[in-house]
Amino acid sequence: MLPKQSENGMEGDDEREEESEEENSDAEEEEEEDEPRLKYQRMGGSVPTLLQSDAASCIAVAERMIALGTHSGLVHILDFIGNQVKEFAAHTAAVNYICFDIEGEYIGSCSDDGSVVINSLFTEEKMKFEYHRPMKAIALDPDYARKSSRRFVTGGLAGHLYFNVKKWIGSRDQVLHSGEGPIHVVKWRNSLIAWANDAGVKVYDAANDQRITFIERPRGSPRPELLLPHLVWQDDTLLVIGWGTSVKIASIRTNPNTSTNGTYKHIPMSSMNKVDIVASFQTSYFISGIAPFGDSLVVLAYIPGEEDGEDFCSTVPSRQGNAQRPEVRVVTWNNDELATDALPVHGFEHYKAKDYSLAHAPFSGSSYAGGQWAAGDEPLYYIVSPKDVVIAKPRDTEDHISWLLQHGWHEKALEAVEAGQGRSELVDEVGSRYLDHLIVERKYAEAASLCPKLLRGSASAWERWVFHFAHLRQLPVLVPYMPTENPRLRDTAYEVALVALATNPSFHKDLLSTVKSWPPVIYSALPVISAIEPQLNTSSMTDALKEALAKLYMIDGQYEKAFALYADLMKPDIFDFIDKHNLHDAIREKVAQLMMIDCKLAIPLLIQHRDLITPQDVVSQLTAAKNKFDVRYFLHLYLHSLFESNPHAGKDFHDMQVELYADYDTKMLLPFLRSSQHYTLEKAYEICVKRDLLREQVFILGRMGNSKRALAVIINKLGDIEEAIEFVSMQHDDELWEELIKQCLNKPEMVGVLLEHTVGYLDPLYIVNMVPNGLEIPRLRDRLVKIITDYRTEMSLRHGCNNILKADCVNLLIKYYKEARRAIYLSNEEDEARSKRDKNLASQFAERSLSTRSIEVKSKTRGGTRCCVCFDPFSIQNVSIIAFFCCHAYHTTCLMDSTNSISQQQKKPPTKSPDELSYYEYNNGDVDDDENEDTSSGSPQMRCILCTTAAGIWLLPLMVAIVGDGGNSGGEGVDNGVMFGGGDSGRRCRYFG
Repeated sequence: MLPKQSENGMEGDDEREEESEEENSDAEEEEEEDEPRLKYQRMGGSVPTLLQSDAASCIAVAERMIALGTHSGLVHILDFIGNQVKEFAAHTAAVNYICFDIEGEYIGSCSDDGSVVINSLFTEEKMKFEYHRPMKAIALDPDYARKSSRRFVTGGLAGHLYFNVKKWIGSRDQVLHSGEGPIHVVKWRNSLIAWANDAGVKVYDAANDQRITFIERPRGSPRPELLLPHLVWQDDTLLVIGWGTSVKIASIRTNPNTSTNGTYKHIPMSSMNKVDIVASFQTSYFISGIAPFGDSLVVLAYIPGEEDGEDFCSTVPSRQGNAQRPEVRVVTWNNDELATDALPVHGFEHYKAKDYSLAHAPFSGSSYAGGQWAAGDEPLYYIVSPKDVVIAKPRDTEDHISWLLQHGWHEKALEAVEAGQGRSELVDEVGSRYLDHLIVERKYAEAASLCPKLLRGSASAWERWVFHFAHLRQLPVLVPYMPTENPRLRDTAYEVALVALATNPSFHKDLLSTVKSWPPVIYSALPVISAIEPQLNTSSMTDALKEALAKLYMIDGQYEKAFALYADLMKPDIFDFIDKHNLHDAIREKVAQLMMIDCKLAIPLLIQHRDLITPQDVVSQLTAAKNKFDVRYFLHLYLHSLFESNPHAGKDFHDMQVELYADYDTKMLLPFLRSSQHYTLEKAYEICVKRDLLREQVFILGRMGNSKRALAVIINKLGDIEEAIEFVSMQHDDELWEELIKQCLNKPEMVGVLLEHTVGYLDPLYIVNMVPNGLEIPRLRDRLVKIITDYRTEMSLRHGCNNILKADCVNLLIKYYKEARRAIYLSNEEDEARSKRDKNLASQFAERSLSTRSIEVKSKTRGGTRCCVCFDPFSIQNVSIIAFFCCHAYHTTCLMDSTNSISQQQKKPPTKSPDELSYYEYNNGDVDDDENEDTSSGSPQMRCILCTTAAGIWLLPLMVAIVGDGGNSGGEGVDNGVMFGGGDSGRRCRYFG
């Protein structure tokens, strides 16, 4: 039967629908239907119209066109679709045969009217030859258009095979063969001409002008006039012969010896071309046409009726209206059938075997240059009946896929699709139908896994299947395969998928992995959050769902909510999350979780932000979570770090901290007790007693004032006399020393240690006198020697220290004395010119002044802002000022006058003028050795009148500007012991020393 066609294939007639298929239904179920090799299409265009009033008799195919001969003698030139291009009224009777040259430029036809007509398809050239007897076959020279000889062969009922050649005087016929009955068919390939008559098939070499071989007609075949023989050149050396029910394939071995001009040399018959029959088989049907199909054959089969009762081999069915459909069979050279298709030809019931014919299109390039078509160049087969023309061609990949889908073999169809040879529309069809098939079979997971292959980059197809899976409540199995780009689907598709995962607890882990892998920009997190939030605090809430919700909160920018979920999930990276998003305010309610995650990171975080979460909040939350973990240990770690950071920050919990230290870190308890002032001594002592912490008891007892009891603990329980001595020495209590001695007297070893370590605290003789007579003290002699030695060493050290102290005091007094002798000279701006004269002298003293340490002067003088001689304010007189480090200040003139008067009383030379102070020395006659040193150095000397301190005035080059300018109204003051005066003119100060 003809398989169902695609949209461009032909459809069955009503006659097919009338057939009863019940008889063959059982057989079809038992045997698997083979895939056809060919697909068929009824030729359209002008053909149906032409055959309504006429009947087709023969057909020929060229590379660019088709020629159709009819019973009315017309030759129609058609394109491959069937549209008529040209028409030749060549004959007056039925056209028996048509052929083209290799170029497709000329067409020859023969008819029962006895004529042979050759028409040019592109020019007006036409040649007609009359033979006066029906002509049944014609073959043009393949090079007819290129050669001027215009050769062709033809034959008919007269029994002559004519070889027509155009000479310079005109065309001339040469009879190649005659006398063996009518010529039924003739074929020309290169130089070889094959024809069939009643006797058999003969092959003639036109180039050598020699007949090559003779193949006898099959025995028992119908008469040629009832069933014509069929000849086809498969290639240059293979001739396919189909006659009656026999098929033979002859191989012709050509002679390679040719002349230089291309003609064959005359050679003996023994070396002529030879023919071998390479394949031969019988069929169970009549052969109405034959053609090559690659390495196989295409046979147009006519099935005879079995009810006739006539001999199959010798008769031809003559019944009317009861013939079967013609079949196209693809067979090998061994007669192995590869495919069989029955053709629903119009009016097949009334046709005989000779009413059908088969022609095939030339192969790619030259139909005469090889028998196989090139890749992509498929041969076309034309089956002609009087009222129909059917085109057959090999099925391609798309046809194969369509056939597999029609028979429900979706997996094989998918394999063919994956080969990538089908159209995209076909791929979509295969995918859709395969998915539908899997959905019907409820193989949802398999269908989902195939979606990337089948749907590929079609966003609309993906969305359609996403919503279809959602409708079937099977969307979770599709989610892992959904694309996020190329193509990118609508937001709704992704949101529906995430919601489907969130509402099913078994897919919560898939939801988490999906949220992590999908880019946040392809969907909105709010719809998914709204679907998950009602599940919080319900039995369906899982850790995976919590983490997925936290991730969605992050995508939506709700970082605090995400932090709360991450804290509940105990995520180790939560601290980085806090710092990254500045969520320190949010840690207030999640202290216990943070401590459980990583206390080493949580404690510094809590301490750093104790302004946001107080120690009281931390302790209360940790205490409330006592059933979850070891709260006390975390409290100890937190309070310990808090105490190290700020000893007073957690003072309310120091009582608790004492117990925590006693339980977890006893080494740190004693330093804590010494550092803290905020714990209760009685509670701390009770804890230490309970845990037998002796040194801590000693410290607490000492702090409570119960030194004797503390000393008893040291001696009786610790047995450490050295520590007892240290403890007593720190108390500075003589009674405690006596108590220590009393408690040690009964213990000889302790007495010896006491003697060794009390040097510097007690007189060893006092202890020796208190020792009872007869008490044996171990190593007493050595210890006494050590006591005496230590005592001598101590005395020597004291003496040396006293000497050093005295020397330091003298040196410091001398230094102070020298520093106090300094004075400051404050001059007017008018004196600046005068000071330039002193430049050379001042530069000599610069190095000395810079090397001298600056002396800090007292901030306030006893002299106030008035001259200590005339008691006038310094701002009244525009006179230079001299200030001493004894905090007295004078006008320069007043001081000079006073000095002069004193000098006169002592009968000394008169005092120089103020300008000469920089060059000459002044002395009151009472100069000590230190003053002599300064005098010998060239420094002038001057004494404060109001005190006995002598000061040398060192003229320094440094000019210090007095605070104030010409714009002031005359302010005054003293800063760091330096007198300042106001006025219109600024003052300059110089240091003297």
